[in-house]
Amino acid sequence: MSLLIDTSFLWNETVWNPSMISTALWLDAADASTITLNGSTVSQWSDKSGLGNHAVNATTASQPTYQATGFNGRPTLSFDNTNDFLGTSAPVISSAGDYFYASVFEMRSGTGNWRMVMGGRPSFNASPSSSVILQRFSNEQAIGTHNTDFTPTGVKVNVTDVFAPTIATIGRTGGTAGNGGTVTVTATNPSQASYLTTATQSWNSQANSVFQIGGRQQSGTTWLDGVISECIGLTRNATTLERQKVEGYLAHKWGLTASLPSDHPYKTVGPKP
Repeated sequence: MSLLIDTSFLWNETVWNPSMISTALWLDAADASTITLNGSTVSQWSDKSGLGNHAVNATTASQPTYQATGFNGRPTLSFDNTNDFLGTSAPVISSAGDYFYASVFEMRSGTGNWRMVMGGRPSFNASPSSSVILQRFSNEQAIGTHNTDFTPTGVKVNVTDVFAPTIATIGRTGGTAGNGGTVTVTATNPSQASYLTTATQSWNSQANSVFQIGGRQQSGTTWLDGVISECIGLTRNATTLERQKVEGYLAHKWGLTASLPSDHPYKTVGPKP
């Protein structure tokens, strides 16, 4: 089914877009050509990286719903807090090496644990998971990554409002075979005091066999209740400047520049090559 979307708000992607940092995964709800509808639900969210890492789900009952104006008045995929998810048939990004995830999303009001946005999994909706993912912390005003195999058990950024539109990133540098490395998490919300946390971690992650968008983190009660509009992934960590460009790109594209820190290099003007 074809979509007609008002694109007047969009960031000019000929100036800067995630393909300029060699993404392994790029999912963009604002690009109607990447959305395959099954009625009102999404059976495929096509990857714009050029690598064919499309996020799919053939089961109608667990497909997310497409909303033309569901995120800050703009296109998004809605996950229902019950069983919705999309995923790739390949690992895409390994938790055993360096990586970078970024996403723009909004979680709906409610209670619950470990709401997943994106990340590598041993299998779809695995419980428990030993892979790195971007998620909400259990009943906290925090976004980050967590696993009991990690030391420390989590790296997170406390946000002003966990139910507000959010830009978040996770990057890892310096680890090999799932052990060691420095993990940096950023998250933006209106008026929060800080948006960055860095910690050294070590863990023994399970091998990833799939990559999942939305869905379940640990127990059967931890499905994402929220919307996701864009996901970006690299098989290496982004540099600080690259991360800031991704944040600036997402902020200008999705109307979230007010959420960027006052000293962010792309607070008022979007990134350029």
